[in-house]
Amino acid sequence: MPETATHKVRKIFVGSHALTDGFRLIGFETLTEPDSSRLDELLNQLLQERQRALLIIEQSVNHVGSKLLDQIRNEGGRIILSEVPSLQDPEEFHSDLDIQLKKLTGG
Repeated sequence: MPETATHKVRKIFVGSHALTDGFRLIGFETLTEPDSSRLDELLNQLLQERQRALLIIEQSVNHVGSKLLDQIRNEGGRIILSEVPSLQDPEEFHSDLDIQLKKLTGG
C-alpha cells in the first residue's frame, strides 16, 4: 500500500557526523550532534504537530540533557524511538532493556 499524506512517517536520525551521512544516504532526515535546545526543538515539533515518526538516535544523544526525550519514550504511539551504538564505542552499547534485564536477574 503506498504511503499517503495522512499516513506519512518522518524518518529521522540524530547523532554524530560519522553515522549521519549513512542515514542521510538511505533517505532519513538528520540532526547532527545537537545540543539540548536543538533536540528539544525537533521533539517539540513532532509532539505539537502530532507527527508520526521513526526516530533513531545514537546512544550518546541520551546525554545531551533533552527535556522531552523521556516524554517521547513514555508516550508511545506516533513516535517510535530506537537507539544505535556509536561507531567509536560499539561495545559500550546498552539499551534500556539491558538495564531492566540486569535488575530482574540480579546481574
